[in-house]
Amino acid sequence: MATTPDKSLMRCLGEFVGYIVKSVKTDPTKTTREVNRTVEERKEGQVTLRRTTIDEVEIQSGDTNV
Repeated sequence: MATTPDKSLMRCLGEFVGYIVKSVKTDPTKTTREVNRTVEERKEGQVTLRRTTIDEVEIQSGDTNV
C-alpha cells in the first residue's frame, strides 16, 4: 500500500493563509450555499439531453419579517 507524504510546513501555512483570505473576501450578506449538484445526461442520436439539479441552502437573517 502506498503511503502519502506529509504536507510541508510551508504548504500548511499557505493553506491557512488562503482560508483566512477567503473568509475576509466572502460577502456576509450572501447566505446561500450549494450543497449538492446532480447532472443527468442522455444521448438520442445527434441530440444530447442534459438535466442539472442544484440543491441549495438559504439562511434568512433574523431581521426579516415573514
